[in-house]
Amino acid sequence: MDTNKQGLIVMYHEIKKLYNIEHFSVRKIARHLNINFRTVQKYLDMNQEDFDNYLEQKFEKSYLLDPFRDFIVSYIGKYEDAPASVVHDRLKENFTAFPRLDPKTVYNYVMRVRNEFNIPKVTSSERQYSLVPDLPPGALAQVDFGEKKLRSSNGMWVKVYFFIMLLCSSRYKFIIFRDTPFTSQSAAEAHEKAFEFFRGIPREIIYDQDTVFLSRENSGDYVMTSYFAEYKNSRPFKITFCRAADPESKGKVENAVGYVKHNFLFQRTFINLDILNQQAVSWLERTGNGMIHNTTRKVPFNEWEREKPFLFHWNPVFNNDRKTGHKVLKTNSIKYRGNNYSLPFGTYKNEDTMVYLKEVDSKLVISDAIGHTISTHVIPAGVGNNVINNNHRRNTSIRLDELRSRVSEFFVNSPNIEIFIDKINRLYPRYVRDQLNIILINAEQYGLEKSEPVLEFCVRNKLFSANDFKTILINENKNRKWMPEAPAIKPLGDSKTQLIANIRPDKADILDYEVIFNRNKLSNEPVHSSN
Repeated sequence: MDTNKQGLIVMYHEIKKLYNIEHFSVRKIARHLNINFRTVQKYLDMNQEDFDNYLEQKFEKSYLLDPFRDFIVSYIGKYEDAPASVVHDRLKENFTAFPRLDPKTVYNYVMRVRNEFNIPKVTSSERQYSLVPDLPPGALAQVDFGEKKLRSSNGMWVKVYFFIMLLCSSRYKFIIFRDTPFTSQSAAEAHEKAFEFFRGIPREIIYDQDTVFLSRENSGDYVMTSYFAEYKNSRPFKITFCRAADPESKGKVENAVGYVKHNFLFQRTFINLDILNQQAVSWLERTGNGMIHNTTRKVPFNEWEREKPFLFHWNPVFNNDRKTGHKVLKTNSIKYRGNNYSLPFGTYKNEDTMVYLKEVDSKLVISDAIGHTISTHVIPAGVGNNVINNNHRRNTSIRLDELRSRVSEFFVNSPNIEIFIDKINRLYPRYVRDQLNIILINAEQYGLEKSEPVLEFCVRNKLFSANDFKTILINENKNRKWMPEAPAIKPLGDSKTQLIANIRPDKADILDYEVIFNRNKLSNEPVHSSN
């Protein structure tokens, strides 16, 4: 006999015994058996024949959702407060072959599973809204903001902020997420993305008295922020401000905010912002705008198709480069859809450096402002990948022979530079360019006067590595103090000897150099640091 069926038979007879013989109340039986009191009442209302028929129907009838039963049990077992609408959306998200079903069918099956496995739904009071008359198509939209903390894939909590605009007639919605609070500028840009999504502009938009839009309430004579006021002047829609959380004025969008939080964002894992916005678009298509609306009993997408001709014509007011441009990081790389891509050495100029991206045949083409291709990468599967072209780690704008000449010319009066370059050619044949780049960059940064003594020190102590040269040069100028140019005691020798004599070493640095000197004395071989 099926284990579940046998369990129901035992439970049925136990309920009858406790009620008829022990004289337990319905609620006491429910507490004693740890089941819902409605389940107890249901079995008490059955005689043996009713119960036998119930078992026969329960374990012989098949349901359309039976193939997804294990997923549903697992999901509502993990998230006991999950509404049936969320379960419906997660089924569509996780199973591409999920059939098109009426939400009531899903609801009934989820409730049957809850009852069968005794997984009661955690209830919460729903907010009540006043009935608002419907307006003509294209006449009105409502805007609001929301925020919610999501658990990231590494277990940390991340707060996300979202902007939502809803067309009141069709209930067609648009949402976009950020990881920082919205400003007047980012809110204006979100408007443009919404109008692009709607393919038109409504005649009037209702807002809360939010500081993103208002600088002063001014007793009803509202004063908008300068940026948003300037943006509004470029658009034909009328603005209306209402009191915060006024259900009669903007209850539709407030309901939509709750819908986003309790459906789309319900127990969703945050990976990164790009992926979250991609998931939001998919959710709008399949659920937010693709399902029958509970109030209108119509599909928002279908109603939007009818409302679209009544919207004002939309043309972008922001430069398209602002939408496609990607900021270059100091590491000469960019972040794109959850992955990091390297750029050639020297691409980063300042914080305003931007590049422009295009996907072509599973490759990411990165270009500059005039359309010149900077780099091309194969787009990897998944997220969290570092896609690196090793040639980007070096300065390839200078040929190797020219680089050697530039280093030699910098130290033109020092014979040590030819010795140093010759040793680098022998010790690091595959990394000559990298070694010379390190020397040239740091020598130019600190200047000839400070670099020549360090070069001489490295040659004298057989430290033939650009990294040794860089480390000593940085430490010299970081931890040592320089005396005035006219010291009380003038040592014999040339200007370099004078320069060395003017350095007052810290104690720690002397110990560091003693290690180097002792290492030289104990070995006849050159000393090299690992590269």
